[in-house]
Amino acid sequence: MAKKQKIKKKTSKKQAKKPFKNNATKGNKSRAISIASVNQNKKMINSKKLLSLKEAEKYVYEAGGENGLKIFKYLIEKDVVEESQLARKLGVEKINTIRKDLYKLFSKGLVSYIRKKRGKKAWYTYYWFANSDILISALKQEYQDEIEQIKKAVDLNKVEEYYTCPVCNRVYDARTALENDFKCSNCGNILTHIDTEKVLETKLERIKELEKKITFLDSFVRKA
Repeated sequence: MAKKQKIKKKTSKKQAKKPFKNNATKGNKSRAISIASVNQNKKMINSKKLLSLKEAEKYVYEAGGENGLKIFKYLIEKDVVEESQLARKLGVEKINTIRKDLYKLFSKGLVSYIRKKRGKKAWYTYYWFANSDILISALKQEYQDEIEQIKKAVDLNKVEEYYTCPVCNRVYDARTALENDFKCSNCGNILTHIDTEKVLETKLERIKELEKKITFLDSFVRKA
């Protein structure tokens, strides 16, 4: 019985040595491709120009924080980087620290890795790379979602009239304004009618602006 416990303990210790669980098919479905293939794909996207956009940098920052943004920028500069080298170049002493930041980005699909076995032992070397295409898709989706929301609001404004309080800026539809005798329920001030035409014009201009941004993102992808 004691012998079995000893074997179990040894197995557990061996598993603890593994730097990562094999989750290449989980999370953001890390790509099982070669380093050469990654470099070839990256040539199709102007990643450096992409990250010059404030929206792009903000998205990465919100996903991985300040360290995550530094990692993403470095991976864009260097294409594919082994994780221990990545830690050294960014001045991170502990490998687990860089992994935590990498996994924040990984959970959003912004980075992926290639795992290579080292010798005959159950040890692996991990090479990380940035997914610029995922960043482009995420930004385009944000723009598209806003467009859809604006279109719904535009359709509603075509059939509804709105009033606003000049003091606290609360907005009321016509029915609510009538029920409150056209007074603000918050401060009691008289409500003023909103110029629907100007509101619609502003919303339509915003749609055009977002559509231009989507087209601009498409320009980062180089044609083969």
